[in-house]
Amino acid sequence: MDHVYGHVTSGWENIRSVFKQNLDDGLDIGASLCIYYRGNCVVDLTSGWKDPETKKEPYTSDTLQLVFSTSKGIISAAVALCVERQLLDYNAPVARYWPEFAANGKQNITISELLAHRAGIACVDEDNLTVEDGCNWSRMVSLIAAQKPHWEPGTAHGYHAHTLGYAAGELIHRVDPQHRSYGQFVRDELDSEFYVGIPNDDIETRISPVVRKPGDTTSVRPKVSQTDKALSLSGAFPLNTPYIVFNESRVHRAELPGANGITNARSLARIYSLLIGDINENGIKQKRLIGEKTLQEAIENVTPADEPDLSWYNKPSTFSKGGFQIYGECFQIFREGVFGFSGYGGSCAFAFPPHQLTYAYACNHLDPGALTIDPRNARVIQAIEKILNDQNK
Repeated sequence: MDHVYGHVTSGWENIRSVFKQNLDDGLDIGASLCIYYRGNCVVDLTSGWKDPETKKEPYTSDTLQLVFSTSKGIISAAVALCVERQLLDYNAPVARYWPEFAANGKQNITISELLAHRAGIACVDEDNLTVEDGCNWSRMVSLIAAQKPHWEPGTAHGYHAHTLGYAAGELIHRVDPQHRSYGQFVRDELDSEFYVGIPNDDIETRISPVVRKPGDTTSVRPKVSQTDKALSLSGAFPLNTPYIVFNESRVHRAELPGANGITNARSLARIYSLLIGDINENGIKQKRLIGEKTLQEAIENVTPADEPDLSWYNKPSTFSKGGFQIYGECFQIFREGVFGFSGYGGSCAFAFPPHQLTYAYACNHLDPGALTIDPRNARVIQAIEKILNDQNK
């Protein structure tokens, strides 16, 4: 791939080279990469092909990408904004704002326990859910409200791959003074180019479909009953079949807050930058979204050291009070202080406040083999570390 579109600020040129190398080496087909540093956008690049199969249409700044669980970091940002506005309280029971959620012994589950995957509702007991079920907001919200926890809430954690998104989205819908849907709230309050539920066909035409790397038509992960139910939403959105349902327009139009955010690296990196400070956008200063007190509460570690993730093959994942992934075995980026979220197949976004740096990568070439940070991201992050180290010499 010869063409890399976009800009790189002086001193960050090596990032362009590493980004291009990812595509030249066949690690990606089309991607976007964006980095904010000290409130300024220093890298904003796209390259490759929007249409992975035909390779006729280039991947440009207009291209949008489904980023799977990288979407969950934006849930955390949206909830943090509601906490900042005193619409929600991390320590309050979910049922204070959503009374139906109290059913089956869930009356004391706090918002923090939900966001940190400690609520015990990583999946619903309903078997063989369909795509139609998963795209039906009221049905999924009702199932989650009625669900009995699979473990005593607060005593353990297990990745709530889909259920977290519906539950957090319902909370935001209920406390928002305008009662907007989650997707509308995010577009209005965080970034107009982060879509959860696309509004029209014009947006659909901008989306790059995702493909798995050649030869990988099944997930590399073994099937474990509760894990598989959690990751696939009881079969509604299987990741272990050759056909990728997430490329369907009906899925793009639905609101699946934890799984189907459609955006670009620029919007992701900008949202994270606005969480940690003011930004300078084309000479115009934008004020940060939340105050430092709310940020520190949102990124506080609430996961005991080495606690196994009951929905993620017992790997010791680490989540914050506000639901972000934070530094640990499954999120080894920089060091303590980092927060963000990575997505199935390779997308990733995070902030590292000690350096006032935010980062986002969105891609259409899925590599399901990486249970931690994808090799494409690891290469770029290593190059960023070198730049930062050189600047501080």
